[in-house]
Amino acid sequence: MPQRQLLHAITSRMRWAWWAGLLVLLAGATLIVRLDLAQRRAAFLSEARATLVQLNQATARLDAILATLTLLTQPDQGDREADATGRLPALYPQVQAAWRRQVPGGTWPTAAAAAGVPIASLVRAEAASSALPAATRHPVLAVFDAASARYALVLAGSSASFALLIDARQLLAPTQWPWASGDAIRVQLRHGEQAITLRDDRTPSPQPLGLTRGFTLNEPLASASQAFDFQARRMAGPTQWPWGWLAVWAVLCLGATALIDRNQRLRAERLRSAELERLARTARLGTLGELAAGLAHELNQPLTAALSASQSALRLLREEPLDEASQHSAQQALTLASSQVRRAADVVARLRRQLQPGDAALVARPVDLAPIARRLGTLLAPDLAASATALHIEGQAPSALGDATAIEQILHNLITNALRALGRSSTGTRRITVHLSSAGSTVCCAVCDNGPGVPAQDLPHLFEPFFTTHEGGLGLGLPLCQTLALALGGQLRYRAAPGGGSQFELELPAAPALSTTSSTPP
Repeated sequence: MPQRQLLHAITSRMRWAWWAGLLVLLAGATLIVRLDLAQRRAAFLSEARATLVQLNQATARLDAILATLTLLTQPDQGDREADATGRLPALYPQVQAAWRRQVPGGTWPTAAAAAGVPIASLVRAEAASSALPAATRHPVLAVFDAASARYALVLAGSSASFALLIDARQLLAPTQWPWASGDAIRVQLRHGEQAITLRDDRTPSPQPLGLTRGFTLNEPLASASQAFDFQARRMAGPTQWPWGWLAVWAVLCLGATALIDRNQRLRAERLRSAELERLARTARLGTLGELAAGLAHELNQPLTAALSASQSALRLLREEPLDEASQHSAQQALTLASSQVRRAADVVARLRRQLQPGDAALVARPVDLAPIARRLGTLLAPDLAASATALHIEGQAPSALGDATAIEQILHNLITNALRALGRSSTGTRRITVHLSSAGSTVCCAVCDNGPGVPAQDLPHLFEPFFTTHEGGLGLGLPLCQTLALALGGQLRYRAAPGGGSQFELELPAAPALSTTSSTPP
């Protein structure tokens, strides 16, 4: 792959490296959060099912208490049974009150109504319990009060019926809760549309935003008398995410991306330096050729004059009546001088032919000017950034007929000259514009800047060899560009840019319409 194409590929890779790093960061962070959610969901289900087992045991214990009371009841033990029911709240914290109705003819004590349990509900529950077969008889729910978190159970017996008022929040002692993960939970017993909350550790925000809606377990209790639905729920939001691991992953991703970007930048800088060195060598060769052309131009007239004078002197000496020896010596000397002068002219002409880019060195091919301009923008990016100059490429044009290397050399010199001109400018915003256009069979590439422009007195000498306005310059850049443009069958001209500044226009013949393949510099 040519160096300039490799440089363009590396520059594009540098831009995409950060996008790829961001995608990897997001994908890895999502995976970390998902794995953490999966682990916390498994821990939640384990703890929730352990809580369900504890509640099943607590409700079964209440059924056993009522069954024991009815089995041990004797018709003549009313006072003892009253004492037993009175001691139950002290033995079982979840039992708030216990009541007894003697069968037959007895009534439920008014203390039940005073505790908020309607007598009618106890009567209905007792009737429902007595209607069950004796072998499978179990307590029946009389009251379910979500506001006070209490419910009442009634078991009908042959000698007496008993009722218990249960505090649902006391079904499990604080030491019996198996929640060890420390995350906020909510545990409820639901009966129809009502729900008693046994525990709620949530923050004031009922639903933290996150990737899930939380973890939930819904299962019925195993007790036939207390057919409640057990619901446990744990919130899952950003406050529960593993931010430590996410921070470590972010640092690793950003560090790896920065390292890749640094390596790519170093490689691009090396390739950019190599490409600039290639252009510099090409410029030096072109400058040397232009220098040879200038020397040939400057030496041609004096050499021609010397040759003409020598030939005239030789002709006069041949005509004067001098003695034979003097005449012979003069003829030999002038003949030698004439041959040496002609030899010097031939050497200069041969040097010019060898070093000047001639038509034979330039192979005309279809060339797309836009990629060349973009590559030069990439190569000169450090210089543009150092001088705070913006390079814009505008317009469209068909392929031109010419040599890609020569065109690249011309545009490189024009953009470099524009940078130097802007370096002497005091304008606030520095801008170089490469505008592509076409008219008929001609393709035009204009390099414009908003610098100080070319003074009027310098315009006649702009394309003369050795004329320069840059300190330390040779004055061969623009003549070389003009020579190359003429060799390509085009032309290079200058005009003042609209609004101030300089505008150099390179006009080249358009490639034939049938040529659809663009050429790029080797």
